[in-house]
Amino acid sequence: MNLNFQNSAISILLVDDRPENLLSLEELLSNQGYELVKATSGNQALQLTLKRDFALVLLDVQMPEMDGFETAELMRANPKTRHIPIIFVTAGMRDLQFQFKGYDAGAVDYLAKPIEPLFLQSKVRIFAELYRQRREIELHKNHLEELVLLRTAELSESAAELKTSNERLQYWNNELKTTEELLRRQVLESMETRDQLLATEEMLRVQIGEYETTQRLLNESNASLQTLFDVSPLAIIVSSFPDGIIREINLTFSNDFGYTDKDVIGRRGVDIGLWSDADDLESFMNLLSEREGVSGFGTEIRTFQGIIRNVLLYIKLLDYKDENCLLIVFMDVTEQKRMEDQIRQTQKMDVIGQLAGGIAHDFNNMLTAILGSAELMSRFVIDNSAAMRLLGNIEKAASRSAELTGKLLAFSRKGKKNDVHVLIDTTINEVISLLERTIDKRIALKTKLTAKNSTVTGDPTLLQNALLNLGVNARDAMPEGGVITFATVNVLLDAEFCGSTPFDITPGPYIEISISDTGVGMKKDVLQRIFEPFFTTKDVGKGTGLGLAAVYGITTDHHGCITVQSEPGIGTIFKLYFPLSFQNKPEIESTEDIVRGSGGILLVDDEQIIRFVGQELLEDLGYRVYLAEDGEQALALYARERENISLVILDLVMPVLGGKETLERLKKEYPDILVLISSGFHRDGAADELEKLGAKGFLKKPYLRQELYKAVAEALEMSDEGKDTPG
Repeated sequence: MNLNFQNSAISILLVDDRPENLLSLEELLSNQGYELVKATSGNQALQLTLKRDFALVLLDVQMPEMDGFETAELMRANPKTRHIPIIFVTAGMRDLQFQFKGYDAGAVDYLAKPIEPLFLQSKVRIFAELYRQRREIELHKNHLEELVLLRTAELSESAAELKTSNERLQYWNNELKTTEELLRRQVLESMETRDQLLATEEMLRVQIGEYETTQRLLNESNASLQTLFDVSPLAIIVSSFPDGIIREINLTFSNDFGYTDKDVIGRRGVDIGLWSDADDLESFMNLLSEREGVSGFGTEIRTFQGIIRNVLLYIKLLDYKDENCLLIVFMDVTEQKRMEDQIRQTQKMDVIGQLAGGIAHDFNNMLTAILGSAELMSRFVIDNSAAMRLLGNIEKAASRSAELTGKLLAFSRKGKKNDVHVLIDTTINEVISLLERTIDKRIALKTKLTAKNSTVTGDPTLLQNALLNLGVNARDAMPEGGVITFATVNVLLDAEFCGSTPFDITPGPYIEISISDTGVGMKKDVLQRIFEPFFTTKDVGKGTGLGLAAVYGITTDHHGCITVQSEPGIGTIFKLYFPLSFQNKPEIESTEDIVRGSGGILLVDDEQIIRFVGQELLEDLGYRVYLAEDGEQALALYARERENISLVILDLVMPVLGGKETLERLKKEYPDILVLISSGFHRDGAADELEKLGAKGFLKKPYLRQELYKAVAEALEMSDEGKDTPG
């Protein structure tokens, strides 16, 4: 009986309305020993499940006429098909709302497209093995029940015959008292009865032997079930219900979570600290009070070593050794949840970065107007010392505001970065020199610079600011004094490490920079938000919440990554990883001379105050200025005045028609036109793309008069050089 079942192929039902998807699943599961049955619709799948039994259904969610959720619900509603496990196969179940909908519909799990072959084969193999075990148990159970019923009937018949014999003996005993004549006859009859008793005794002996054989087979079956229990690839617990006392665990549970039989048998899971969240335990018990089983209950459990693991629980109420018990199967999804959290964190930081960049862009427009207006006003109040001091305060405040927007742009990866050859060890020594002037004397600064190669490619100012921000944070975390340690070491990051971090880094040689302190440390909820702009734990007026956000952006912009370890009362360690560099990049020398000019300049910007200040600054230099507030106006104005316009200063972000589209149309109609790009985002990928399209330079906001003059002069000088060059 068992041999016939083991030799038969286990049936798997593949349901998808797209033949290519069915072919892909069939290819992934071929040569696995399964009988693969295909269905192209929910109705066809339901008809097949009613005709035959399947170990597993791989069910596509998005199908015409009847989708996967409806199909799963109909299978669960039918007693004949409700036991068949269902795994959804779809590209649209990453959202938790859709996952819970799938579980409510009756699915035990889901697979996201594109499907990882090993992950698919592993899950199918588990459910195929569970199906085989269930069928074998049912066959054993049916066979034993048949034997018990047969033997019970035979025993009942023998007992009835024995009862009849006893009644007949009683009858002859009574007859012996009445007559001797009948005594002889009764003796003869008693001898016959004795023969019958001997025959009955022999029959009972045979039946007892058969019963012992049946008991031995039952014991062997229980031993087989115990073996299956122990070799299961999933961790399993059997606990009494409802008191929760653990009766048995399998080897996988011990291996995965560190508990031995001695640690848990006879104790409750809550008493040994297995449940990490008391609210989850309460929800779990409430579900069990409403149904006999729970599928895919997500929670956290604590291992014997105290490590928190994320698991999905699959629970069934059953009779175990004459006691109501729960069979609890644990599926460890810690790595899967970690990857999901990592993706969500990356997406959140990207969204915050876009928001921060947008704020900085608008703020830089305002600062451009403030700084330009202050510089223009200075000529009218040069003899008024009080007014000059006030203008100086305005310029200082605007410059400090520009520094804040610079930090926002660094976080959003839209800041200007000059790539040169940077020695990290030298930068660390410069940072320490700056910190020594500001830190409490009770704080000791130490270094452990063991990296043989500390050279990276990047912006020395941005890198110094990142390390200085971390040093200042470490200082603020030690109000009673302590030790700040800067250390470097060369490391080789492998693909596993690079894949485990939310940063976009590639395997290779890196320098690891660690900044550690012995300060107050941080709690878990603070650690999760430290890189968000404007988030700070400092008192009002003592921090902007942009320092670590800028560190995050600078590190990302330099193709590096950050890790943080912190324990309240112990301290914090920040580790920055930057790829090593082996080549110098030449620095471009800049000129600072102010050159007066002539001719016309078209200034295109959607901010009125930028147009006003820009016009004043350019006219002060000797240029005639034309103004446009969007790309459409710029195109029309240039078409009328192109003979009088030598240069177009074009804002990158505008309504109606943006900078890129305006530049493309200008260059298409007037190939020799000179265009200078201006933006509050500083130089980024879009600006570089526009320069490739023909822009002659980039002017970052906010800009001072000297920076504006220099950018205009360089753009016009390029034009003059092009005219002098023989064609």
